[in-house]
Amino acid sequence: MSHRLLAALAIVTTLALISCGVPKTSDFVKKVAMSDLYEVKAGKIASEKGQSEAVKAFGRNMVEAHSKMSEELKGIALSEKLKVKLSAELDDKHRKMIDDLNAANGANFDRIYAKQQIRAHVKAAKLFDAYAEEGNNAALKQFAANALPAIKRHREEAEKLPQ
Repeated sequence: MSHRLLAALAIVTTLALISCGVPKTSDFVKKVAMSDLYEVKAGKIASEKGQSEAVKAFGRNMVEAHSKMSEELKGIALSEKLKVKLSAELDDKHRKMIDDLNAANGANFDRIYAKQQIRAHVKAAKLFDAYAEEGNNAALKQFAANALPAIKRHREEAEKLPQ
């Protein structure tokens, strides 16, 4: 009897651990939308305040890429009839990151922007990878899988920015 109980407990624990890494559909959509909102705002700042042409160009690229991704996400949410309210304003964490960019000057700006971009794209890659593998909405799983190579490329490009 105790072996069966332990086996059942092991299965339940394994399933719980697996499901912890996969966001719910509504959480995935909200996190992606917030990330895109931050990327567009930060990219606009970088395209103006960046000290190196690489940072300015990367910022412009982020505005374009994440505006497109945001529109695609909104289209999927609409077509899939997802009941998710997308914020038009940054949350506290992302607002602080934007405040840090606005306060930075000179080469310090490029360094702060590069570090933020590396962290943001590492986090996004994990989120998109988890949802592409285990998400429960087929259209969003495809969206995540399709976007993942670009997100990884953005991380690699961010790692090459002046720091």
